[in-house]
Amino acid sequence: MTTPAPRIAATADLDAWVRHVVGIHFHPTSGAPFWIERAKELGLDARAAIQGYDDLQKLGFFPMDALRTRNVLDFLPADVAKDRSRLRVDETGGTTGAPARIAVRDFYEPVNVFMTWYLNEVVGFPRGGNWLFIGPTGPHAVAESIKQMARTAGGMCYFIDLDPRFIKVLYQQQDMKTVGLYMKHIRSQAYGILETQQIDVLASTPILLQALAPELKERKFQFSGVMYGGTQLSPDLYRLLRTEYFPTAVHTAVYGNTLMGGALLGPLQADDSNIVYYPIEPLVKFDVVDPKQPERRVEVGETGQICVTVLSEERFLPRVLERDQAERWPVLPVLGWEGVANVRPLAKMPGGATEGVY
Repeated sequence: MTTPAPRIAATADLDAWVRHVVGIHFHPTSGAPFWIERAKELGLDARAAIQGYDDLQKLGFFPMDALRTRNVLDFLPADVAKDRSRLRVDETGGTTGAPARIAVRDFYEPVNVFMTWYLNEVVGFPRGGNWLFIGPTGPHAVAESIKQMARTAGGMCYFIDLDPRFIKVLYQQQDMKTVGLYMKHIRSQAYGILETQQIDVLASTPILLQALAPELKERKFQFSGVMYGGTQLSPDLYRLLRTEYFPTAVHTAVYGNTLMGGALLGPLQADDSNIVYYPIEPLVKFDVVDPKQPERRVEVGETGQICVTVLSEERFLPRVLERDQAERWPVLPVLGWEGVANVRPLAKMPGGATEGVY
């Protein structure tokens, strides 16, 4: 490793960064309307009461329904909200209900800088090639992130759009005939690009890559890099794709969503098949909590529900209980913070949620 990790916050001290972020979002005149109202509802002087990360529990768990019903500008500090010509609106896939929406201006700038450093220095991901991304585009943040990664690596990115909400409806209705037709449509688009363009990096969800891999191998397509997105990357599937289908490629993965951005796959360790993801602290911090008592963090190595806190000058989402479970994992020395291992859906997901192909 030749280049140190880029600094992505004004201070490396987590508690100091929390105070800085809280000071922005709860400012009585220039803060975010949602958080100003929330503090009044709780009878809390947040800027005085929250002096560190552990004090965020005073705000309770973040109510996700607010992102489904409130104006997206309500969650932005005033100086960001007024800069509408630079804002875009990202939406979740709606796996656990109606899509949540959030406005974005600069949130991904430090995220992309850190991801670029990590891919170059830790993963050794290929540079200079063209990418093909098969997955959600439109209002979904992942496509913008992939485009930025491809550009930063010196290549173009081709896109094939996949609508996760439509897939969810088909699975809920058990309409597997239409699922098959939709997947045939996706495959035909993929080969339309692969057969006519130079593609070096293939990026998609693990489930889609698993479906495409046998034919890609049979038709002798090869890639210098493969990137996985989403949550359903099991150790067995990762081993199969690396060794059987894409043995000459550099492999990596990102676990994330519209609200938190992406967490990075840790380097595989000898004789250890665990799939471990690390957030980009202090912008995003993971806790692993007891699903029955989410106020309690589990111990390192134990299984629990993922709880995400987003801490940026633009976006403040404290203690979001995710739909996933994982093991709490020890610190990765090159980063200096903990991760989560073997991410998969909770045994009982809210609202009968359907993962589909994403």
